[in-house]
Amino acid sequence: MGEFWHNAKKVIILALPIMLGSAGQNIIALTDSLFLYRYDENDFAAVGFASVFYLVIAAIAFGFSKGVQILSARKYGEKSIDFVKKYFWATIIFEAAIGLVVFVLLFFFAREILNLFINSEIILQKSLDFLKYRALGIPFSYIGLGLVAFYLGISKPRFIFIDTIVLAVANFVLCYALVFGKFGFAEMGIAGAGLASSIAEAIAFVVFIGLMIFDRDIKIYNLLKIPKIEIQWVKTIIRLSTPILLQSMIGIGSWFIFFSLIEKFGEHNLAISNLLRVVYLVLSIPCWGFGTAINSIVSNTIGKGKERRVLKQVFHSSIVSLVFTSVFAIPTLLFANVILEPLLGKADSSLFQDSIVYLHLLFPIILLYSVSTVFFNGVSGTGETIKCLQIQFISSLFYLGITYVSTIYPIELGLYVAWASELVYWSIQLVMSYLVLKSGSWNFIKF
Repeated sequence: MGEFWHNAKKVIILALPIMLGSAGQNIIALTDSLFLYRYDENDFAAVGFASVFYLVIAAIAFGFSKGVQILSARKYGEKSIDFVKKYFWATIIFEAAIGLVVFVLLFFFAREILNLFINSEIILQKSLDFLKYRALGIPFSYIGLGLVAFYLGISKPRFIFIDTIVLAVANFVLCYALVFGKFGFAEMGIAGAGLASSIAEAIAFVVFIGLMIFDRDIKIYNLLKIPKIEIQWVKTIIRLSTPILLQSMIGIGSWFIFFSLIEKFGEHNLAISNLLRVVYLVLSIPCWGFGTAINSIVSNTIGKGKERRVLKQVFHSSIVSLVFTSVFAIPTLLFANVILEPLLGKADSSLFQDSIVYLHLLFPIILLYSVSTVFFNGVSGTGETIKCLQIQFISSLFYLGITYVSTIYPIELGLYVAWASELVYWSIQLVMSYLVLKSGSWNFIKF
């Protein structure tokens, strides 16, 4: 029991700031959706689709930053300060270059890409209105994730928490002003949400740099002195991060394809699914925090040569994640009419009332997710990123297969079956991740 409380305390201390800090993109997507939910149902439906598409784009940066987080945590555990600095600068330069390429592709070719997935002209045009401005935040997002990876790797997430508060507040105020046309600004609707999010990311990026300048704890890394970038460092980052990048893109991309399939049920059902996504994003914040924390904890533990502790650390952390998530999920989802309707109900409450049955389904999904994501990220923390990619591919294949069948064979419970596929997705990830961790035969990449 003493070991459980030690592991629980360790993961809670690291995860609490991460719950907000590492979920920046989710918080932005949540804020955009909440304002557009009050603005217009078609805008609300479109932002659900467009913001998930943007998360696919952000997954490129997230994959590389997560790889660097694992690298930094391993070297931090080995007390190799110089290598932590080298990986920091290699990441920042690499993320900046990739961010520029992605920005150009999204800014100039969004229509051609979205045309492949969207049938409704209304949803297509509104998605393009959103992405035209949302693309401006890509450079700040990509480099910012590199900064976040550094702080997570050295287990000092407090600045991430502070900066995410700045991001959330800035996005909230700007969304209110630009979506509805307040404080003298023009009413822009969904386009205003995209512009607000990009400006908020720029503000948060500047604040993060300011916090780093005055952070005494990182003086030992001498980050202002840029080392000569060696191609070997970049190769190491790419070798470890590419499977994570592909895994992230398959995971988030599956959600994007899920929404493109749901769109075939019509705008109203797409709006219902976006409402579920909003609630999902809020309740998944603890899961995201504990999953990200276990990445650093496992890698740091291996760096200290204590591999035998890994499975127990992951198991204990999954219990903590389940308890934390249950505290929020039980009242929110089982008593949705009491808790959520005052927040999400409108004069025309048909959208919310039609969502109730799916909100109840979300309860077992989110609890299973809270355990599964800790085990899955535990595998990632060992450096077994290829196995993570394999697990992600197999679980996504079943997930999308069930969703696809529910759309091509129109049945009364088609939307319910599509969302229930999440249970299959997380169950497969949990079982396969547990088997990898239990085996203990991990191919440690020589960082």
